[in-house]
Amino acid sequence: MAREQLQVLNALDVAKTQWYHFTAIIIAGMGFFTDAYDLFCVSLVTKLLGRIYYHVEGAEKPGTLPPNVSAAVNGVAFCGTLAGQLFFGWLGDKMGRKKVYGMTLMLMVLCSIASGLSFGHDPKTVMSTLCFFRFWLGFGIGGDYPLSATIMSEYANKKTRGAFIAAVFAMQGFGILAGGIFAIISSAAFKAKFDAPAYEVAGAASTVPQADYLWRIIVMVGAIPALMTYYWRMKMPETARYTALVAKNAKQAAADMSKVLQVEIEAETKPEEKSANAFALFSKEFMRRHGLHLLGTTSTWFLLDIAFYSQNLFQKDIFSAIGWIPAAKSMNAIEEVYKIARAQTLIAMCSTVPGYWFTVALIDRIGRFAIQLMGFFFMTVFMFALAIPYDHWTHKDNRIGFVVIYSLTFFFANFGPNATTFVVPAEIFPARFRSTCHGISAASGKLGAIIGAFGFLYLAQNQDKTKTDAGYPAGIGVKNSLIVLGVVNFLGILFTFLVPESNGKSLEEMSGENEDEPESAVELEQQSVVLILDRVEEIRKTKVDMAKSQLEVLNALDTAKTQWYHFTAIIIAGMGFFTDAYDLFCISLVTKLLGRIYYHVDGAAKPGTLPPNVSAAVNGVALCGTLSGQVFFGWLGDKLGRKKVYGITLMLMIVCSICSGLSFSHDPKAVISTLCFFRFWLGFGIGGDYPLSATIMSEYANKKTRGGFIAAVFAMQGFGILAGGLFAMLMAAIFDATFKAPAYEVDPSGSTVPQADYLWRIVLIIGAFPAALTYYWRLKMPETARYTALVANNVSQAAADMSKVMQVDIESDPARAQPTVTYGLFSKEFLDRHGLHLFGTTSTWFLLDIAFYSQNLFQKDIFSAVGWIPHAATMNAIAEVYKIARAQTLIALCSTVPGYWFTVFFIDRIGRFKIQMIGFFFMTVFMFALAFPYNYWTQKDNVIWFVILYALTFFFANFGPNATTFVVPAEIFPARLRSTCHGISAALGKLGAIIGAFGFLYLAQPQDKSKAEAGFPAGIGVKNSLIVLGVVNFLGMLCTFAVPETNGKSLEEMSGEAEERN
Repeated sequence: MAREQLQVLNALDVAKTQWYHFTAIIIAGMGFFTDAYDLFCVSLVTKLLGRIYYHVEGAEKPGTLPPNVSAAVNGVAFCGTLAGQLFFGWLGDKMGRKKVYGMTLMLMVLCSIASGLSFGHDPKTVMSTLCFFRFWLGFGIGGDYPLSATIMSEYANKKTRGAFIAAVFAMQGFGILAGGIFAIISSAAFKAKFDAPAYEVAGAASTVPQADYLWRIIVMVGAIPALMTYYWRMKMPETARYTALVAKNAKQAAADMSKVLQVEIEAETKPEEKSANAFALFSKEFMRRHGLHLLGTTSTWFLLDIAFYSQNLFQKDIFSAIGWIPAAKSMNAIEEVYKIARAQTLIAMCSTVPGYWFTVALIDRIGRFAIQLMGFFFMTVFMFALAIPYDHWTHKDNRIGFVVIYSLTFFFANFGPNATTFVVPAEIFPARFRSTCHGISAASGKLGAIIGAFGFLYLAQNQDKTKTDAGYPAGIGVKNSLIVLGVVNFLGILFTFLVPESNGKSLEEMSGENEDEPESAVELEQQSVVLILDRVEEIRKTKVDMAKSQLEVLNALDTAKTQWYHFTAIIIAGMGFFTDAYDLFCISLVTKLLGRIYYHVDGAAKPGTLPPNVSAAVNGVALCGTLSGQVFFGWLGDKLGRKKVYGITLMLMIVCSICSGLSFSHDPKAVISTLCFFRFWLGFGIGGDYPLSATIMSEYANKKTRGGFIAAVFAMQGFGILAGGLFAMLMAAIFDATFKAPAYEVDPSGSTVPQADYLWRIVLIIGAFPAALTYYWRLKMPETARYTALVANNVSQAAADMSKVMQVDIESDPARAQPTVTYGLFSKEFLDRHGLHLFGTTSTWFLLDIAFYSQNLFQKDIFSAVGWIPHAATMNAIAEVYKIARAQTLIALCSTVPGYWFTVFFIDRIGRFKIQMIGFFFMTVFMFALAFPYNYWTQKDNVIWFVILYALTFFFANFGPNATTFVVPAEIFPARLRSTCHGISAALGKLGAIIGAFGFLYLAQPQDKSKAEAGFPAGIGVKNSLIVLGVVNFLGMLCTFAVPETNGKSLEEMSGEAEERN
């Protein structure tokens, strides 16, 4: 129940933009101007400090700060900032925003000056005092984060609040820009006055004594803008929200805002009602209401700052590494400051400042969530674009391209998460915790900044110990460090989905402060009595009444005729499965090629093959990721909603498909390691698509043709497999025609042309395109009505959403929006109702995937064994890819695709149970038919019949359990557990796939060790492996009896939610 908002707060929310808003931006923003100047100016002078205080006579390169000193100078302010964010954030809620606001600015002013006055000329003394004062400078800066954000959010109106808070933060851009410009001017003036030769010419003389004044002036001047705004901070009144909601003095709040707004606001003297926000910080109630939000704000800010501060603080090292800033020994000390400052200024002017103000202009138009997601996404893309072809960027002709892309990462950091992570925590928490929670979120960010500041110093060092900076151990190099930062940014995309959208809502709406608790125990008792009487009345209804009582919006979905939106949903969801199948199965087309390229052995009788452990990893790692993704995203889809999670899975698939093909280096270990890394995360995204697509389609579909619609989504896998085979054939044919090569037995080394390394990469990368084409439409889909009505308990919203989708008027009936299922997953009640069903769905999917993935991933081995694909030694590398792809394409065209679409056509006619039973039965029959007379099939004249029987096993896998195991778990479980249970069922299937992927590599080896592939032990042979798969299929028939028939029934009938509701 919502209570009426105080008049003074409503006046702030609806106020037009006025002069006091801009005054507040300037007063608060000047603090951030100083913050940015002080935090980032140190990166301009650390090289200079090394030359002045750590010069070594006779050294080939100028002096540099030792690792521990450099880490301290760069990181100590962040330690202070972290402490200040927590302390002043807490103090701002305890004492009020205004009382604490002046302290932070005064600390910044005093410590900026004191930092520049660090006494002595002894290195240890200077660095110790500099670090001491920079810690306390950071402590003051830290306090400015929660206080400025909270004050601005509580002063702003509802319509443009995001822009006002972002404008305060955007002053950081001007602070960074001012630091660079001032350093350029100062160093230019010093260079003109105190010129000196380069270090390689004169050594110590390249650093003039007056350079000691330069860094001090640069550090100290940051105090001036902060000092100019101190008086105005002291004149600001306390925010109305703190005064009214925390200090409980609505009269004073009205008086203060009357002066600020220059309007008469009536003071409300009626006693305050008991707020629903009487809980304590980190209490159970707080964690229930805001725990996930706090995790979202802390994690995204933490991940953002690892990347952002690593880049910003150490951009001078990156520019030096690519040669954009000359080698240190070719310049004198002051000239080096000038060059570093010029680079930082250009980056700030071209990307940092525009990025901040793009956010200010658009944050209230397109929302916080969209900007943050977009920012993290492009930061990931550009970071990988810098990292993977890093050697290309180091060439002189390509440096400008590097700088452009590097600048774009800053643009999208600031037109993205660097601004939104500051804005959102100031909007979504209750007034009495707002400053504290913002401080906690910001402190988490600064923890990430510390990791970046300290870690990047070591990580970015050259891998060759002889080429590292003095005192540093060997690192992983700039290239690999950029890859690490790309991965960090990608994780930021995922955690963004935990952050709520606050655009256009009042602070009280977001925090829940307008909600009331029941007034008394008497009221609670009265409500309980009413509920009991209502329940008794409902129990009297007959079975007919129960059916009629279904929510109108759900009934409308169940009885709707097949419409265009059904086909749209199939395409949007199905394109994910098209990509799933392409990505998972295309690896089987290129594993032979990978063996030839990276594991060639000179003089060997046969082409190189992947070692057993490598082959198992390459084939199985995506399945491990898929298993993890199915469990994780299945659970997340029930917790956050289907729609909120649906975009992540597709974006993961797009990025990792591309990255899989861009696996860097030519060293086998490096290529395979990076390939496996990205294929794991590719699988993680693919895994999420299983429960989400199935659940979304089941909840969108009508009752009559629901099975056909869900199966149609899954059937897109067939086209994915087919497309993978066709594309590989096309590319292999083009490569073979362009780059002629002899067979392996003629010229072993020459049979694999260098360009073959591009072929497998292109085949893998192309899988990203169909997914990318549908990403926008996934984000446009509304949440499913069943989740909105039955889980989120918002029937009105569900009705509104489906009215738009179905283009009909649907009456909202919120009176019946009670939760329908109250028992937990794996509780006794759940196991009584659904335990046998969950066993049925998990066991049948597990057994099916052992057989299905063993066959599909390794069909090339079976075709080679019967001679349908010639012996590897008789072909060159590219011809072998063509032959394998041709075989897979024929199987997909003749059996896989028809099998899927037979299921789509018949599933609502003959039912799920019958199709699954028929499928397992014929898979068993045909597998034994292949296995027992196996020696017969290996004769050349009989190969075609082997292929026909093998194709029939695929036909009945897809016109059978491969489709039905996907469909049924999306229909039989309650809405609040549906995605989770589907994910569990699918994960058990992928466990079976992993067993197949790993086990079949070993099982199918010949029983004669001398005939096994290199590195493999003797197996049981193809024949006995096929017998094992036949037994597995037979067990699938038996377990099918544990799966209920869902044909023609509503989801609520199957899950028991109709009984619960009535």
